[in-house]
Amino acid sequence: MPATGIRPLLDRHPELSDLAVKLTVFLDTHLPEPGCEGDPRPDWLALRAQAAAAGLTGIDVTFPDEQGEQGEPGEPRGRVAQGMAMFLAGQRDCDAREIFSTGHAAMPLRYGSPALVRHTREKVVGEGKLAGIASSEPHSGSDLRGFRTVLVDHGDHFTLSGSKGLISRVEEAYGFVVFCKLVDRADAGRIDLRDVPLSAVWVPADAAGVLTETTDPMGMRGWSFGHLHFVDTRLDKDFLLGEPGAGRRIFDTHFSAWRLMMSLVCLGAAAAAIQESAARTRARTVARMPLAAIPSVAARLGTAAAEVEAATAWCFALLERIDQGETDVATCSAAKALATDAAYRAVDLALQLHGSEGYTKHTPMEKRLRDIRGLRIADGPNDTLYSVLAHALLAEDRQTGDTNAGDARLLAHR
Repeated sequence: MPATGIRPLLDRHPELSDLAVKLTVFLDTHLPEPGCEGDPRPDWLALRAQAAAAGLTGIDVTFPDEQGEQGEPGEPRGRVAQGMAMFLAGQRDCDAREIFSTGHAAMPLRYGSPALVRHTREKVVGEGKLAGIASSEPHSGSDLRGFRTVLVDHGDHFTLSGSKGLISRVEEAYGFVVFCKLVDRADAGRIDLRDVPLSAVWVPADAAGVLTETTDPMGMRGWSFGHLHFVDTRLDKDFLLGEPGAGRRIFDTHFSAWRLMMSLVCLGAAAAAIQESAARTRARTVARMPLAAIPSVAARLGTAAAEVEAATAWCFALLERIDQGETDVATCSAAKALATDAAYRAVDLALQLHGSEGYTKHTPMEKRLRDIRGLRIADGPNDTLYSVLAHALLAEDRQTGDTNAGDARLLAHR
């Protein structure tokens, strides 16, 4: 599969070649082989700190003062660069997705107060600290309007109360972006929260009243997983991200790109699995015939390779549009669903082609399968994400053909 991977991307963006080399050298040094569940687990936070020291944790965000001599731009950065890092990380281990880039800290970096931006940059980009996100709630899942976590405005400070569930990095993150409903103190407990627009706030993990509860996930075990509970957690008003009620815009903008990042992690894992399977089918024989010479095997492997390559190209094309200032929420949602479905099928086939050996913890296949299965749920279940695109198409203005109007109506009710 000579074309699968980042080669087509680098043909379009040769300015990213040096960064690709740096990322690959880092991975070759610290994760030379794809991860298996039976292997000792890497110290992921330590690897992230080393990536920060190598200048690889801020590749998705450009700061105003980051310029070379004579005002020339520094190393190319942006969502495409971040996507490339995610793809390369996924080839080694889906849990490596947190090594590079600012991750969810991109939200306080983009929407925070000047003081919060400075603090986040120091911790995340400089030291390699990890930010988490708390959106879904145990009773409402992906229903953003149904959130009950409430941020009460007391005039000189906020208090946060509620619970968030099924959160990755619940123990490792030094803080979380929490999506909630902002109300005045006089209205607390008296108004229907479904009618209150979403807001976003930064919550330090060590703030008083922040409680963690961990659970054991099926996959993605490299990072802790669990619930957050907020008990009248007092927060500075400078921790609000953007304006009151701007949470939905922040959520859609961030997750349009983030879903593509998670897609590329899975696609990197799938591309590696296909390459490993191609080598295995060439080496193994059935009735003195290479496994690769069996037409059904070749056809299935070719189908998987085509799906992974097409999904990879689509994700990078959407990231290119985002870097150019154009975000299509519905299409990015569907791309994440399609990409993770294609990646899952490819790894499932690779496990099958490895036979009984593939069904052990001593090859990367079973870990990839469990990890990708989790990422088909994370950030919105795939059925929901496909329906976002479908509803956008069905809500299209039939007279003007304006799909953006349809998107807006859809997202208001999602």
